[in-house]
Amino acid sequence: MKRTKAQAQETREQLLLAALDVFDRRGVARASLQEIAQEAGLTRGALYWHFKNKEDLFDALFLRIFHDVSQRLDDDIRNNAPDMLASLRQALVNMFERLQHNALHRKFSHILHLKCEHTQENAGIVDIMNRYHLMWQEQTESALRLCVRQGALPSDLDLAFATTWLKSAVVGLLQLWLVKPERVDLSAAAPRVIDVALGALQNDPLLRVRA
Repeated sequence: MKRTKAQAQETREQLLLAALDVFDRRGVARASLQEIAQEAGLTRGALYWHFKNKEDLFDALFLRIFHDVSQRLDDDIRNNAPDMLASLRQALVNMFERLQHNALHRKFSHILHLKCEHTQENAGIVDIMNRYHLMWQEQTESALRLCVRQGALPSDLDLAFATTWLKSAVVGLLQLWLVKPERVDLSAAAPRVIDVALGALQNDPLLRVRA
């Protein structure tokens, strides 16, 4: 039984890695489950044993690649980490380090930002992306709210706008690097962008609630 479970997990991993390659090469909308199965050296039947459809496979990729990053920040929020601002900064720095040094993380980020077409035929995939984006937005806002409670950020910080500001800084740098990685020294730029963005949350009056 243990061997069977191990084999099933190995097959699932083969399919996830094959999907990454096909999505990156063809784009998500144009990629077919048949192509993914062939890329993995498996049958469509083997693919359908693990995944119901392309959306199910795409959702599994999110969990496979981003779950541990998101979980650490969730744990810090839930456990009321004593320095939430430092925890948030470290989570963002770690994300960029993984992006730079982890091939799977980098490839999936490339797919999300550059290979995932926002078309009607791709609506199910876009819905999954929107669900995770909303989850990350809520998670970031919760982290900022805890920072305010701890006195690390101003009590009148506009949390919704601050979340948008922070996301804009992070996603902007991410997309610049994905499009032209040779033009951005990510290891140097990421900590500086993060520190500037967090510093603005602490000091910029334009990020406060307007009377």
